[in-house]
Amino acid sequence: MDIHLLDKLLKFSPRAHTKYVFFESDKLKAQVVGLEAGQQIPPCRMDFDVIFFVMEGKGKIIIDEKEETLEKTSWVFVPKENELRSLKAETRMAVLAIQVR
Repeated sequence: MDIHLLDKLLKFSPRAHTKYVFFESDKLKAQVVGLEAGQQIPPCRMDFDVIFFVMEGKGKIIIDEKEETLEKTSWVFVPKENELRSLKAETRMAVLAIQVR
């Protein structure tokens, strides 16, 4: 059993978003992502389904050009079939991202 205190793993940078992979197996990859207000994860395509859970803050998730608001305790499942996905922080955001393989 692995127990991780996510707030202890999380870092923020004024230059760019940060990410820290804290667990990886053949079935999933888990990481924490830190974004300052105004920072964005550029649109990308993934070969895996992804679950995003907002631990802190508020922002937008953009999936195939459709934009939705996320805030603390928001949870979203993004299937791999979606073309593009991106996160943009309106306030400082802490996000748990889990790729399901």
